[in-house]
Amino acid sequence: MGKPPGRPHAPGAETDDRQTTSVVRIENEIERVLEGKLAKREIPEVKRRLTQLVVSEQFSGPMPHPKYLREYDDILPGATERILAMAERNLEHNIDMDQQVVRAEVADRTLGMYLGASLFGLLIVGAFAALFVTKTPVIPGLFLGTAAIGGVVAFIKGRNGK
Repeated sequence: MGKPPGRPHAPGAETDDRQTTSVVRIENEIERVLEGKLAKREIPEVKRRLTQLVVSEQFSGPMPHPKYLREYDDILPGATERILAMAERNLEHNIDMDQQVVRAEVADRTLGMYLGASLFGLLIVGAFAALFVTKTPVIPGLFLGTAAIGGVVAFIKGRNGK
């Protein structure tokens, strides 16, 4: 007896039909191979053991597969809405966390730029102060050389300097 005409096709039924067809094919193949090698009464038990399938379905993310989502709602009415609300809250939380991380990285880079510019400025001022105090170019040259080397290294490494 087939399905009544006009009856809507249940989602996932094709998969179930294909799985059943595959199991029947496997059972027939096992029976064909075992025929003549085992006693007739042993074949059904061996066939049963060989056709036991371990089905592993896997999905990731906050939402279960729609087939299972429907089953959750059958067991606990309203569960689908609660699961969807949980997924939406989880998404909002992830977005907030990503935004916080980006803001923290921007603040970190900005602080680094200000500190680097301040140190560079202090070295330049220190070089001129040392020139006026010592009246020799050696110490100011060290200050300016340190500042120049630091600037060159910063430009060479750039953003990928970590």
